[in-house]
Amino acid sequence: MIVALHVAIVLCQTAVFPNFRAPDERQHADLIVMVEQGKAWPWPGPGELDVSKGSRAGGFTTSSRAPRRMHLPDRTLPPRDERASYSDAGGSDNAGQSFNQLIQHPPLYYVTGAAFLSALPGWEDVPFDRVYLLLRWWNALLAAALPVLLWATARRLRLPRPLPIAAALVPLAIPELTRNESAINNDNLLVVLMAAVTLLMARVLTGDTSRRTALGIGALTTLALLTKGFALLIPVWIGLGYLVAARRYGKGTSLAIAWAASVPGMLWWAHNKLVYGAIQPDGRTSEVAEKVARYGWSDGGAIWLQNLVERIGTLFFVQDQSGQRLHDWPWRAAWVAVALVVLAVLVTLVVRTLPRSTSLVLLAPVVALFLIVASGTWANFVTDRNLYSGMQGRYLYGGIVGLGVVAIAAAARLRDRVRWWVPMAVLVIATILQLVYLHSVLELFWASRSASGTAALERAVASICSWYALPPGILLVVVASTVVAGAAVAYALVRMAWRHRGAGAPPVVEVPAVAPEVGILARATR
Repeated sequence: MIVALHVAIVLCQTAVFPNFRAPDERQHADLIVMVEQGKAWPWPGPGELDVSKGSRAGGFTTSSRAPRRMHLPDRTLPPRDERASYSDAGGSDNAGQSFNQLIQHPPLYYVTGAAFLSALPGWEDVPFDRVYLLLRWWNALLAAALPVLLWATARRLRLPRPLPIAAALVPLAIPELTRNESAINNDNLLVVLMAAVTLLMARVLTGDTSRRTALGIGALTTLALLTKGFALLIPVWIGLGYLVAARRYGKGTSLAIAWAASVPGMLWWAHNKLVYGAIQPDGRTSEVAEKVARYGWSDGGAIWLQNLVERIGTLFFVQDQSGQRLHDWPWRAAWVAVALVVLAVLVTLVVRTLPRSTSLVLLAPVVALFLIVASGTWANFVTDRNLYSGMQGRYLYGGIVGLGVVAIAAAARLRDRVRWWVPMAVLVIATILQLVYLHSVLELFWASRSASGTAALERAVASICSWYALPPGILLVVVASTVVAGAAVAYALVRMAWRHRGAGAPPVVEVPAVAPEVGILARATR
């Protein structure tokens, strides 16, 4: 049920967020299409691929920063079946817009997307916003396993029941994560691959140093390395994990096997360094621009650091499509959530509800990703005095499983009758954050200039249905599924907690071979 609720929320966000509104979404979609058409395969070099004309038919909004409000209900669109196809809009002809800089990334996400696209016969000649929506649905399916991976990691680390269920609910409490999963973006493949590596690392940290597990870690690392550059942290991270395991259990490890299986992915980045002189070239040119540091800390470094922390924390949980950097209700909600997560992590580290070395290994990816982002934004600051460049909270999602499990582990020492309410508390927090987020999105995109109150809401709903690429009946099913799945999960959690209302014994930090919460997730995956 949790998996079904997660997927349903993501599918709902494909409707409330118009096409093109996710970062670089048109370029991601265009590159998938160009691979499928054979224009981007073999993989082109930097500056060798333009954005195609046909991909502009995928959406009807700008892909740049939005104004404070876009008032989409006041715009008129062609009828659903009369919207332009990829071929109608010019197909793979160059748009003359700019080079697609996303070829700086490895090709795995785009090749798998092209394989999905090739399974849709005649897609070039149907309205392209419909094809675009199906690519968004494909991304939602890529991310569907995330709650299961969180749950499985928490169980492997022997968190007491029902905390693995609470861990599975973590993605629902991060609206910007579910929004990202609803968009065409290579982050989605990277996040689920790093989540799977985290689960296997949890096995290593609990004594499984077998060759089979090491081979799985290496294979997943190779796939992640062929998806996005953030995965370059993984080989160092798994080395740290195996070092902790070796010290803890006093036996040899299979680290060499894990690293050897990672080599095919590393070769992509070695090739870049040898051929282009940079591990990750710009994407628009093969020339490696010389960057001269012209500014330092005294030129506004404190402001840069304040912006970095504030933007990363805010954009981890909520969107800022307008770029206004407002301290509104979504911003306040995001920082309450940040405070809760930081507090929970500190409790886990101080109380040691997980072994401290285990917690530090699990937190290493999110810390490393933050440092990578910080170094990139600092480089832009010292060369151009750019105080905001590249400060995106979504870049930290590769560490979501480790961060989520460590935060949830803070509740491991609660008395049984209290601890059994933790999943419901997470669901309540998730519901509040999602509703605050939804309200901000409706205001930004779907507020009409000429209506207010109930009439404005009715107009917004009608417009969302009109803009949606598929018939409104399908969207109605998606929304109804969200409501039903949400109610079912809430009922199951309350019933589970109520059954244990009289429990008062100290918690046992052990997980039996078969736990009752298996059913809640299993029913969702049937």
